[in-house]
Amino acid sequence: MKKSLLFSFSLIGTIGFATALPLVALTLLGRYLDRQFNTGHDLFYAGLVIATVIVYFTIKQIVGDAVDKFDKLQNTKSEIRQSAEAKKTKR
Repeated sequence: MKKSLLFSFSLIGTIGFATALPLVALTLLGRYLDRQFNTGHDLFYAGLVIATVIVYFTIKQIVGDAVDKFDKLQNTKSEIRQSAEAKKTKR
């Protein structure tokens, strides 16, 4: 129970960081470049779109890795239970 709660909080923090960093960085860069080149809001929106694509693929990778890690954790738990049950039946 405790490991799964910590795992969940870790996953939430990782996804939050992976979402916030590109969105903030690229939209601020787009805003700065808009002011430098006097392009209205075009580069701001371009930065937002690029950041959204980056966030999508990053979160897809993070969630895929988390699912694999969770499956390994569940398999390890079931192996431990099976081992303990086998020891009980041998007695």
